[in-house]
Amino acid sequence: MGKSSSEELPTDIVFDIISRTTSLKTLDTCKSVCKEWKQIIYESSFMPLYCQNTKNLYGYFVQDVRKSNYVSMFVCLDNNNNKLPVLRLPENTRIMASCNQGILCCLKKRDSNDYQYCVCKPATQQWQDLPKPPLDDPTTTVSMAIMVLGSTPLRYKIVRLSRDGTIKESKYCTYYCEIFDSETRAWRKIQDVNLPYPELIRDSAQPVSINNSIHWLTNDNNILKFSLVQESFHIITLPEHLHNTDNNRLSSKLVEYEGRLGLVCTTQEEDSNNNVNMAIWLTDEENESKINWRTNSKKVLINDMVERYANPAGMYNAGILFLKAADEVVFYKIQDRSLINKVKLDRLRDAREVFQFRSDFERVDFGKS
Repeated sequence: MGKSSSEELPTDIVFDIISRTTSLKTLDTCKSVCKEWKQIIYESSFMPLYCQNTKNLYGYFVQDVRKSNYVSMFVCLDNNNNKLPVLRLPENTRIMASCNQGILCCLKKRDSNDYQYCVCKPATQQWQDLPKPPLDDPTTTVSMAIMVLGSTPLRYKIVRLSRDGTIKESKYCTYYCEIFDSETRAWRKIQDVNLPYPELIRDSAQPVSINNSIHWLTNDNNILKFSLVQESFHIITLPEHLHNTDNNRLSSKLVEYEGRLGLVCTTQEEDSNNNVNMAIWLTDEENESKINWRTNSKKVLINDMVERYANPAGMYNAGILFLKAADEVVFYKIQDRSLINKVKLDRLRDAREVFQFRSDFERVDFGKS
């Protein structure tokens, strides 16, 4: 048998070649070549160098509401680099969902009573309007997610969860689910989701997409999982030590960690001096629904973090956390417990919503409207 690609080339050469791959589609394909290539791409030093070499973007859109209008800004690890393109959205545009292929789902405000759903690629300034969901008027959007399934033309699906605007006495909290398919250019309603009252999907908690599944964290510390292939929902229960809420728990956040579903938890010790501990818990690499959460061997402890930055907003990569405070966001290096970069939210008062975003500058084919 012939040697594999990783055996033919030294690791440092492979690292250099992959870090200069301008297409995100090609980069994601490289993860499937072999385990070594996948590990290279998930190394904490890879993505900063990749963005430097290719000028591609990897960071977060941070969104807030000011004077009844949504305002957003893009932040990244190299935010002080004046050569980076400035990603700005039109005024009165609300980000509803993001994905790691450079596509956003947005809601554009036309006037006080008229909105337009759309998808866009901010890096190339391409926009396409979408039809309104059938349940848009009588219900309130709780969360949306977008997943890219193919390219040329771009194939994607959008999942919208909504609720009645009125509160009704019931044993269940009912969420309506609608799916938009770019291939048919139409929305369709599927089965409702019933959570036992008073369990709710957490406000402003962005879903995490892993392997054609979408995950939401509930206020009862369960995970609501939606399979895009089977179009079905089910609950993943966290391990008891994570499921039970104690007085020392400050916050928790679902994240993607090296292609797996993870949960970042922060706690504060009673005798601590305004410092916190943070741990990252990971699902089993093969099947997260088996609830075989890896603990001790995969637990990442971050001790003595100032409480001001104790609000996890995402995992930039395996070695860098993205944290938010009242008026700024920070990139935090786990290994040496240092703040790599602080970004002041000049145009925003708060990082109310955070959307992970990765994009190249290749134009996309949205297909026919």
